Amino acid sequence: MKVIKLKNLSRKDYQRIMQRSFGTNEEIIPQVKKIIENVKRDGDQIMLKKYQARFGKENYRSVQVTEEEIAKAYKEVDQEFITALKQMIKNISAVQKAQLPKKVDTVVKPEKGISVWRVWRPIEKIGLYVPGGKAVYPSSVLMTAIPAKIAGCREIILCSPPKADGQIPAPTLVAADMLGLKKIFKVGGVEAIAAMAYGTESIPKIYKIFGAGNSFVTAAKISVFPKVAIDMPAGPSEVLILADESANPAWVVADLLADAEHGPDSACIIVTVKTQNNAENCVKEIEKQINNLSTKDRIKESFKKYGLILTADTFKEAIDFINDYAPEHLEIMTGNPEKIVSQIQNAGSVFLGDWTTKSSGDYATGANHVLPTGGMAKMYPPLGVDAFGKWMQVQKCTRNGLSRISETIEIMADIEQLPAHKNATSIRFI
Repeated sequence: MKVIKLKNLSRKDYQRIMQRSFGTNEEIIPQVKKIIENVKRDGDQIMLKKYQARFGKENYRSVQVTEEEIAKAYKEVDQEFITALKQMIKNISAVQKAQLPKKVDTVVKPEKGISVWRVWRPIEKIGLYVPGGKAVYPSSVLMTAIPAKIAGCREIILCSPPKADGQIPAPTLVAADMLGLKKIFKVGGVEAIAAMAYGTESIPKIYKIFGAGNSFVTAAKISVFPKVAIDMPAGPSEVLILADESANPAWVVADLLADAEHGPDSACIIVTVKTQNNAENCVKEIEKQINNLSTKDRIKESFKKYGLILTADTFKEAIDFINDYAPEHLEIMTGNPEKIVSQIQNAGSVFLGDWTTKSSGDYATGANHVLPTGGMAKMYPPLGVDAFGKWMQVQKCTRNGLSRISETIEIMADIEQLPAHKNATSIRFI
């Protein structure tokens, strides 16, 4: 990658980087909608036809994962993996439990005899999408299923694409089983989103879809909304690393590569402040580290599409760019990261200091790694337990309370020419 001064970035490149993979959504929406319509019409047969043609009927007999397949998965993982899952489950659960809203909100009494409050209820039926394809993501099972279970969702289903043998990867199945998930389906991509949104013979229709995916999955989630709710348009991964002269270039680049290896449409940016030399050292580190990685091809493709190393003259210039970019992951590797974070308005998950690695938040700190991408951090939060429920509003008036607001009701009903609204209050005082 080349080093470019932030102030010299062309308008065209600036817009392309700001849009990143979300800029392709409009191009693929027609294709996505066609697949969705096919699933609505033909249900399970669409998935069976697709996957049996790819893997053979002997490897893909049903859409749903069987107990035998889960038992086999346990034999394919080692004890070290189980131990790691247990620590992740402990840490994620601790963070998510702290986010659980209180069941009854504050009761407000705007007038004597009138009470208004909210009660929190879990969403009854939810669907989790766990990506696959180029990598295995048992961590994504934990990040979505743990808050769903803490929230109290009654029905939780999981969809994930099968690998080359027609089965969901063993680590993903083991993670799902350790959390008690019973309805697991070997379906990925647009078909999985459509199946959860509309239901098929095997896959239940749900009320809200959670989980990240590639551009097609993101476009599918957008396409089925508002037929079902979605957590956020969480697309291809992205990271922005802010570094000053105190940052170790080797560590900066190691974290950049960690995000770029997710896929060829990942977006990875370094912004250095007050030091051209540090930026040049990052270029050298990329050349040194990348060839040691089996994922180097997709990393190179990622850098070619949305990768940048920018230099800013001041922290203000860098911070203004960051808030406009609104990265999914923001790493602040500066002398005083706490001072910088106080000025950040738009980011999904922030990593402070040299020791908070990109992968620490992906796996083990307990923070959620399902995050808004494509600039959506300007209006969407990270996934949390609160996203798996909703508030229901409740109100109560006594006779005295209603009498205190009856004149206001009657006046507004007259203005809006809704006589039945007026009568519903007036009739009680005749």
